[in-house]
Order: sequence, then structure tokens, then C-alpha cells
Amino acid sequence: MNSIGIDIGTTSICLVVYDGESGRIKDSKSAQNAFLPGSFCQDPDRIVSVCVSLLEELAASNGPVSAIGISAQMHGILYTNAQGRAVSPFYTWKDESGNLPFEGGTYAEVLSARTGYRIYSGYGSATHFYLGKTGQIPKEAVFLCNIGDYLAMRLCERTHPCQDVSIAASIGGLLPDQGDYDRKALEAAGAASGLYPEVSCCFAPLGTWKDIWVYPAVGDNQASFYAAAGREKEAVSVNVGTGSQVSLFSFDPVETSCGEIRPFPGGGSLYVQASLNGGKVYERLAAFWEEAVSAFTGQTIDAYEGMARLGRRTPDTALKVEPLLYGGRGREEVQGSISGITQEDFHPGDLVRAWVAGMARELHQLYLEFPENLRRGRKWIAGSGNGLRKNDLLRQEVEKAFGMPVVLTKIREEAAAGAAMLALGAQTSERRDGAAR
Repeated sequence: MNSIGIDIGTTSICLVVYDGESGRIKDSKSAQNAFLPGSFCQDPDRIVSVCVSLLEELAASNGPVSAIGISAQMHGILYTNAQGRAVSPFYTWKDESGNLPFEGGTYAEVLSARTGYRIYSGYGSATHFYLGKTGQIPKEAVFLCNIGDYLAMRLCERTHPCQDVSIAASIGGLLPDQGDYDRKALEAAGAASGLYPEVSCCFAPLGTWKDIWVYPAVGDNQASFYAAAGREKEAVSVNVGTGSQVSLFSFDPVETSCGEIRPFPGGGSLYVQASLNGGKVYERLAAFWEEAVSAFTGQTIDAYEGMARLGRRTPDTALKVEPLLYGGRGREEVQGSISGITQEDFHPGDLVRAWVAGMARELHQLYLEFPENLRRGRKWIAGSGNGLRKNDLLRQEVEKAFGMPVVLTKIREEAAAGAAMLALGAQTSERRDGAAR
């Protein structure tokens, strides 16, 4: 059977056709995603339009399709009206309103203190709290939801969203038992709780699109992990896209004071440490070289090939770079640095190699912050995301930092593929259970 996976990423939208019999991707299509001018918001109806157009093309040319799965960038929110249509832009995870000053702290800090939950800037609840306090929630808003929830609504012609727990947990303020938001705490803190959607812990179809079952949107981190490692207990997932994450799966609950515990579709949890400095910091280094060459010569270059060449020529360097251009989650004041500059190590190749080594070092430090009993028995790294897949220098440095081999899944576009695999797996289980009954 075939299923289609849709991933709504920050910078791109990707759809794949997954062949459940061969375990391979049969076809794929993609399009650019973009921010609205001067903001970290996106146009939800444009995203839906792009997804539907690509979905129609793939469904028409790839034989019978039995399920549609959706993966989406987490944390962000938009508002919908009684007819199930967007009445606001999609405020992405990069929205910085939660960091604005409020009552002696920031909106995110105040909301966290009032609710007792760790809610960072960029989390939907922090954005919702800020918009409510500043009178910017549309009057016709009936629900808030994630962009993946919105796509599922539109495909199924629903008027109200139903969130998978993997997305709901990323918004902030979800009860520990994961059955619903802590509406009482959110309301008492000043975040209008009546706008939060229904939460489902059951990964069941929401409806159909052209007679194809549509499943709830899941977090892109969980979908990527599933495509790369399934529910493998020996794997460490390192995903590098626009941002980056280190993730460990466990069926058993583990107490930890760091990172996030993200519910996994079908049971278990991902323990996640997220960095704000993913592939985009490598993009910034490329932009630096391109700007320098243009300033000196007037020429326009693509720096990536040159950076790779220079880095390969310099397998080791004493130069040390901490490329923390975007700070850290909950510690945005942190800045990057370059140290250990000597005449022997002050060369372009050293800078490139030290830059990717710093990226890997940050990821490994995040890994070490997990409890030892959660890290025990991990033997290999499930690598995913184009920021890691397309950068052999970063893969080398990740292997050095972790002391483990990096294994790249044969399936590309992991988030879209994971969504397709989860949807098809859930449908197969439903059919098997139905036959057994």
C-alpha cells in the first residue's frame, strides 16, 4: 500500500509517496516556504494551497493511496474562526514576542512562573499569552492550532481542530498525563484557555480527502526520528535542519530536568534537547565568505563547495569556535566566540573546520545533559536532516564528539517519510485489529 507524507517545514514544504511493501520512497515533490515580509510569520492559506496542489499531483500519478500523514514544524500557532478558516498568520517557532519585557520579566518567563510549566519564547502558549495581553487576538477567533492541524482540518473539511499529543506538547501547558491542556492554570495565568483545541492521545484518522484517510499532524521531530530509527533504544537521533535536536527514545519514563519530553505517536516518549544553532549557522558562515569575496572582487560565488573543500584539507585545528549565533533555548544572552587564534591556525580552512566542530560540540554537550540512565546503552547515531546529510564535515565532527558512528537513513526527507510511515502503520494496525475482532 502507498501512503503520502506531508512535511510543513520552516523553509520548505515536502511531500513523499511511501511504498509500504518495499519500504522505499516512490516519488516526492517540494516547494519553498517563506516568512511574510518583516516577520517570522507565514501565510497559512498559501501553505494549504501549496500542499493541496502537490498532493493532487502525487495522488494522481502514484496509484492507490490509502493514507495521508502530516508532519509539521512544532510550537507555532494560528487562529481559526467558526468555519474552520484561518483568521491570523501562522506565528512560527521563531516568533520572538515571548522575549519582550512584561511585568519585570518577559512574557514567556511570567507565563512559565504563573503556570509552573517551562514555556519558552516561540512556544504557542507564550505567543498566545502575548497576543492576548496586547489585544491582538482576532475577535472572530474560536480556536488556536498548529499549521499541521490546520492543513488536516482543511483536507477533511472540519471546522474545529483535533491535535495529536505530539503537537499539543510543543505548544506549552499540556498536563503531565497528556490528556488535555492545563486549562485551569493557563486561564489563571491570563492565557485564554477556551481557544485551546481538543487533544487526542489516539492516533486515529480525522476524516478523508478524496476517499483517502487523513491522520492528525505529528511533530516533525518525532516523525524524523521514526523514519531514521523507528523506536530504536540504542540510537541517538541527531537532526540538523534549520535548527537542530538531539533526541533519545524510551518507552519507560525517565525523570530529567533538562530539555523536553515529547510524546511519541503510538506510545513512549522522545527526550529532546534542542539547539537554536542548526544548519542556519553554517549558512551564516557561507554568507560571510560570499560577502567577503563580493566586497574584494565584486564577484558572486556559491561558498558551500569551497567551504567543503577547505574543510577537507584541514582535518584538525587548534582553533576553537563556539558558533552560538542565536544563543540557546532559555539562554538567549549567550554569544558565540572564536579563540585560540595563532599564526598556524589563522587560515580559512581552520575556520571552516573549527566552525563545524563547534556545532558538533554543542550537540554533544546537550546530549551529556541527559541523565546517565537515559544515555546508557546508546551505540549509534541516527543522522537526519539536510544540514547533516549534505555536510560531510559536520558528520565527521559529530562522530568525533560523540564517539559513535553516524548512520544516515536511506530514506530522504525524513519528516515527510516518517509521517507517511506512521499513518500507514496506524492504518495497518486498525485493519489487523478489526480483522481480529
